Amino acid sequence: MSRIAPIEGSRDNLADRLSGRVVGQLAPVEQFLLWALRRRVTDEGSTSAVLVHGFRLAFGLALVEPALAAFARLCGTVEGEGLRDQGLLPLGCPCVSADEQRLLALVLAPRRAIAEALARLVVRPTAVDRLVDEARAFAALLDRSVLPEPGGSATLH
Repeated sequence: MSRIAPIEGSRDNLADRLSGRVVGQLAPVEQFLLWALRRRVTDEGSTSAVLVHGFRLAFGLALVEPALAAFARLCGTVEGEGLRDQGLLPLGCPCVSADEQRLLALVLAPRRAIAEALARLVVRPTAVDRLVDEARAFAALLDRSVLPEPGGSATLH
């Protein structure tokens, strides 16, 4: 079983695992998703009060529970069916890891075919369709969130 976990290894190895993007370059919806992934790692996979509060602010009372459930399913599939551990950086880190960028792109992919290609890099072949369905379901909820949309859409461009 793989996991969504902090990046481990030497400092030299870390540079090879960065995406080249920084948090300040991300759209608000990407920043939220990155925060949620990192928060989950910080909370060791539990649904903490801080995570719930962040989801409540982003989704409002009507969508907080469906959004948390969709996020948990997505993370559960990555962890249960993953090809390897997905390395996430600490909560306050300004850099974005390559694994984080891949997960953001998977969830916010503008087309299913793109999400499928990314999912093949993350999970076993038997779980690709499930992960894509879960990512698209969570993305649909993100589209309904109260997060600002500077580009007019929650999807990556």
